[in-house]
Amino acid sequence: MNGSEPVLGADVRAVADILAALFDCDRDLVAVMNAAQRRLLGANDDMRGLSARGPAGPLCRDLSDAIRAAFDEYQQAAEARRRLGADVGEAAARLDDALGALGYSEEQARGADVWALREGVYRPAGRAER
Repeated sequence: MNGSEPVLGADVRAVADILAALFDCDRDLVAVMNAAQRRLLGANDDMRGLSARGPAGPLCRDLSDAIRAAFDEYQQAAEARRRLGADVGEAAARLDDALGALGYSEEQARGADVWALREGVYRPAGRAER
């Protein structure tokens, strides 16, 4: 803190903690989804190569199983991310309300640096201290 930023209350810090944790969870889900998508694309490319060379029997079945497993994982991560989006929306509304009660505008609340809020300090996003 540089002293010119107002210190915020525990309610704002608590909601900011929730949002930051949700953002971290979203980042993890994106990594899972990206990895699953890469496996799907790789398995699909492998399957194309095998099918171009004729019947490959058990190997094609193994690839098919790998594609199905990757797709299932991708679908599960996508559903978790959808639920997470709803949680983020609810927490963001709570944060808007908490900051609004302190005199911040909705625009200021939505543009706040959540990680700074966790420390009890309002700072617009993108102005992180190093």
